[in-house]
Amino acid sequence: MKGKLSRVAAFQQIMQSRLEGLIDRMSRNAIAQEERKYELLYGKPLSEQEKIEIKKGVVLRWSMLLAVPLLILFLTLMNRGVM
Repeated sequence: MKGKLSRVAAFQQIMQSRLEGLIDRMSRNAIAQEERKYELLYGKPLSEQEKIEIKKGVVLRWSMLLAVPLLILFLTLMNRGVM
């Protein structure tokens, strides 16, 4: 049992690091763009909290782009099963 828990914990850590890397890659351009804009306006770099907010926005946009078509596809397939 303890061996299985350690494997699950290791798998969870690997998946978490991969997801963080994916989020960083997706949000790299948005963060760079916002940093340039913020430095031009205020003359100081973005804080870590502002970078996290940008990452949240990127993840939300991607999730909506993926979730809405999947939901439409799912509902269409479910409707065909009823008819």
